[in-house]
Amino acid sequence: MWPKGKNLDDAVVIGVQEGGLYRLKGKAEQALIHSIVSPIELCHRRLAHIHYKALPMISKVVTGLPEIKENQEGVCKGCAKGKNVKNPFPSSDSKARGILDIIHSGVCRPMAASSLSEYVYYVTFIDDYSRKTWIYLLKSKDSI
Repeated sequence: MWPKGKNLDDAVVIGVQEGGLYRLKGKAEQALIHSIVSPIELCHRRLAHIHYKALPMISKVVTGLPEIKENQEGVCKGCAKGKNVKNPFPSSDSKARGILDIIHSGVCRPMAASSLSEYVYYVTFIDDYSRKTWIYLLKSKDSI
């Protein structure tokens, strides 16, 4: 093994070949970590993160599951992360102090069906201070 960008002269020997395998030199590190997981948490994970309150009912119906009597407190980290699909918007230091100080605008992509007057796009303008909104319909993007 040698650092990235270095050559073979800087190599450090970390193992010795014995037969067709390499045995690592040094102390054996802890390869497996044991942690105690409650039966309700284990069933919750194995059954695709089903709601904790449904687990006691399932253990009565399904054979092979341990009988679950305890109540789970807190929220599963995996369930919480799975429900948070978007990060919160960062707070902004710039605030509008009056009308027309900050205007937010956007143009929509072409709509699948045009309107009766053959408008396909629309553009929006929103005043940050008053939250007043203007919407203009467009037949093409170059008519902006």
